[in-house]
Amino acid sequence: MPETVIDQAAAAGLVRELQKSLSGDVLALGEPGYDEARAIWNAMVDKKPAVIARCATTEDVVSAVNAARNHGLQVSVRCGGHGVTGKALADGGLTIDLTRMRRVEVNAGDQLVRVQGGCLLGDIDAATAQHGLIVPAGIVSETGVGGLALGGGIGWFSRKHGLTCDNFKSLELVTAAGEVIRASETEHPDLFWALHGGGGNFGAVTEFEFEAHRFGPEMRIGVALHHPEDAAAALAEYAQIYPELSDRVGWHAALKQSMPGLPFVPEPLRGKRLLLMIVMYLDDAQSDDGIKLVERLIGVGKPAAKAVTVMPFGARVQKLLDPEFPNGNRYYTKEAHINALPEEALEILVSRWGEMKMSGEIEIIGLGGAMARVSPEATAFPNRHHNWWLNFALHWDKASEDVSNVAQIRAAHDALKPWLGSGIYANMLNFDEADRLVDAYGGQERYDRLARVKARYDQDNFFRSNNAAIAPIGGRSRVTN
Repeated sequence: MPETVIDQAAAAGLVRELQKSLSGDVLALGEPGYDEARAIWNAMVDKKPAVIARCATTEDVVSAVNAARNHGLQVSVRCGGHGVTGKALADGGLTIDLTRMRRVEVNAGDQLVRVQGGCLLGDIDAATAQHGLIVPAGIVSETGVGGLALGGGIGWFSRKHGLTCDNFKSLELVTAAGEVIRASETEHPDLFWALHGGGGNFGAVTEFEFEAHRFGPEMRIGVALHHPEDAAAALAEYAQIYPELSDRVGWHAALKQSMPGLPFVPEPLRGKRLLLMIVMYLDDAQSDDGIKLVERLIGVGKPAAKAVTVMPFGARVQKLLDPEFPNGNRYYTKEAHINALPEEALEILVSRWGEMKMSGEIEIIGLGGAMARVSPEATAFPNRHHNWWLNFALHWDKASEDVSNVAQIRAAHDALKPWLGSGIYANMLNFDEADRLVDAYGGQERYDRLARVKARYDQDNFFRSNNAAIAPIGGRSRVTN
């Protein structure tokens, strides 16, 4: 699809055009509020949309889609802006900004939650906690639900309730033709399948309907801190125990560059390079089984400190990592799936960690449980069978350090290649990983199936500015039930 690059005068004209139909506001380069509106999580990305349409309703999104199509502009859809590649912004084009669409409606009796497309995870947690419910989502409350859920959605509750997308009941979206449709098991089932992990390739999702689950709101968590010299041994013991755990517990590890002042961290250990191992009991916080299990797991290895606490999930636990990953740092991530953590691999991992000078952490996120029991063909999300998600989530402040830090992270990842599994989490694909796109969708056959769905709903590849873009092949562009 050809793209038109518009000058300042044309952008001003487009602003006036959109202002006639949008209930939200419209911004062009140089106008007050524009720089704040284009600010996203990763400061390594410096894109300047010609126009930002800050939509307040689904009808606003329709108007913005139609305007972008009629003018031949590149379009992007922005929710939380947490995607590491910055595809939320259309450089020189039209960004459809959903951040004003943050309504959450909870039907506690039916355990259903309707969420507008601009919501952050924290918005959902605040609404569901009032009813003793949760929607399984990610690990940072300031993440946008749209990008997270459409790419899969791995988080604290994945072992018990599956991925965020596994809890879809229906989705409302605006297609490239400007039509508003709803996808579910009975309406546009091919599209519904593709939206379970196929990313933002098929339209602008303006509303999600989720199945919610009874929980808390209190969660029992246990933490153990290990000095670097004890980290490999502790992780080796963790690797032996983890695959046999029940779905009622999540257990994750993070090699922290500098331990933040979290409430359970003793003062002498704050600011130190430490391994954090965190246990989350995903059932009744006061159950005897949960108390015993958490105590057992935080005793693994030779912890320098350990603690158990009970705190509200949405109001506290889900926000623990927020201060460590704020907007405005220079982020580079590198993710891999892994099924085994032998001592040789752990020694390499810990050694590479010790050499790094940037901030952030290397995460070992435990998978398995409910998310692994979903049939491989039931959704577009692939690679469910792995035990762990290994992610280098690191950041720094100076642009002059970009090349050396990115190279160091890549080298650490490559040093572990003999033990890495196939595939990659599509939400974590970085700017330099185009060669991993097909693997991110589970191989060529699965990718081609997604590409045929793409052709049916977006044959001209209008929605191509997303983290893991799929090119349409075959199929029809006309949308029918």
